[in-house]
Amino acid sequence: MSSLKLLLPFFRKHRLMVLAGFCALIIADLAQLTIPWLLGRAIDLLTLEGLTKADLLPSVVQILLTALVVASARYSWRNLIIGFSRIVERGLRDKLYEKIVRLSPRWHLENSSGDLMAMATNDMDSIRMALSAGLISIIDTLVMGCAALGFMIAISPAMTSWALLPMMAITVAAHFLGRRIYRQVLEVQNVFGRLTEVVREQLSGLRVIRAMGLTNLALTETDASGRVYMQKNVEMAQLAGTFFPFLHFMSNLSVALVLYFGGRETIMGHVSTGDFVAFINYLAMLTWPLMALGMIIGFIQQGLASLTRINRVLTAEKEPNRDHGLKAPEYKTPDIEISRLTFTYPGRATPALNNVTLKLPHDRLTALIGPMGSGKSTLAALLPALYEPPPGSLKVAGVLAEEWPLKDLRALFGYVPQDGFMFNGTIFDNLAFGLPEATEEEALAAARAAGLMDDIAGFPDGLRTVIGERGLTLSGGQRQRLALARALALDPPYLIMDDTLSAVDAAVEDAIMKRLIELRRGRGGLIISHRLTSLLGVDYIMIMERGCVTDQGTPRELLGRESYFKRVYELGQYFSENKDGADSD
Repeated sequence: MSSLKLLLPFFRKHRLMVLAGFCALIIADLAQLTIPWLLGRAIDLLTLEGLTKADLLPSVVQILLTALVVASARYSWRNLIIGFSRIVERGLRDKLYEKIVRLSPRWHLENSSGDLMAMATNDMDSIRMALSAGLISIIDTLVMGCAALGFMIAISPAMTSWALLPMMAITVAAHFLGRRIYRQVLEVQNVFGRLTEVVREQLSGLRVIRAMGLTNLALTETDASGRVYMQKNVEMAQLAGTFFPFLHFMSNLSVALVLYFGGRETIMGHVSTGDFVAFINYLAMLTWPLMALGMIIGFIQQGLASLTRINRVLTAEKEPNRDHGLKAPEYKTPDIEISRLTFTYPGRATPALNNVTLKLPHDRLTALIGPMGSGKSTLAALLPALYEPPPGSLKVAGVLAEEWPLKDLRALFGYVPQDGFMFNGTIFDNLAFGLPEATEEEALAAARAAGLMDDIAGFPDGLRTVIGERGLTLSGGQRQRLALARALALDPPYLIMDDTLSAVDAAVEDAIMKRLIELRRGRGGLIISHRLTSLLGVDYIMIMERGCVTDQGTPRELLGRESYFKRVYELGQYFSENKDGADSD
């Protein structure tokens, strides 16, 4: 029932549209129900002696006019009810998308993109069909079924009792099969989501798959997922396949009983020929809603299953809404203070950060170094609240992070992760993503600072070169530098570089870092890197190991004593010198 509440706002807002659609549907059904009665009267006229063409004309005109009413009403309800289902589909898509972009990174870690894609396509179609064909079939069943039954009783209660006898079994079968179909549909939708995720993941990693010669393995995995999806659909088809033949058999059994017992009533003169023909027509009209019962169960159960899946997303925990009642604090310097911060990823027992306390002044370029898995990237992601920091553990400009409006807090940071995401468009589109009014001169200035100018000059269309989905046509180093240029174009108060230049060779990284250090001198920045030679020009270095800050100081201070920085720096120098020696030989 909680899932059905998602539809209530749409029904309230468009109640007149839905009501008009249902009224048109009922008018079409009632008008259609008068046609067998008119046909029966016409057949009875044919049995009279001395009948002329003029005597039949009124019946023909009445049937034609009734058919015109049915056609007009049917045109109306199709536009209104099916149009309403499209409105709901669009509204749910908008709500789903709005919720997805506001969900926390934690939620996205626990849910696959493929499942979300399945919800936006397959599940939305199921809901639309339930609201259109499903609702229409329900009204048809109620109105036409009840009205046809009333006409049948009026003609002959005895024939009606024989006709309804086999149909009692249909109601019992529908009750037991409905729940099973719902569970089966929900499982099919979940399997489809997993299949979509497998395909999406393999398309995204197509270059890696080909480079490693794993195409056959990828195809085998896709084939296995597809077979599971096919098997679940076959099981659902088998379930429906037992119901529909049963419906057909019972419906035909009703017709057979009416022909036998009703035929005797007609021969004996208890029922006129016209009434008998009308009764058969009404039985057909009653049979259709019962036949449609299987379709109704399928549509409604699929719609409910899909609505349940979408409701799971819409009711999921989203990022805290910092904007209600909060205003961006006035500040002069965005100094950052972290106090006794402990953070654990969901599903893990060991904290990624353990009781971290440090300061990141607004005018100091700080490097954060340490072995892999020491918590550097976690700390970088907590600053702009990509993950929610524990309350009271993070202050920005003297104000607790939870007291900042989220959009204003994130606007302080230019965050460049190692795998900078590229949008499907041109180089300029990606450079100016956060600056709709950016000029080519501003874009080129950012590209120059990120060491991307030679690459742009080598592209056929320069800044207007299309880079493909996720920057497919760019190298790893080009993507990283383009992501860095995009952040520099925003000129953020505080720049965060999380191993941003890992795919760039050492000489290029050194040149870029020298430019950045000069460009950001006197402004805040946090640089995470494993190439320590490029960090000699920063103001301060902090060392993290096992989630804790174990040492800190200026580059000169750390090189002057035994430290992790000195050990790794000297090791890098040793390998560099030996490599140069080997090259000279």
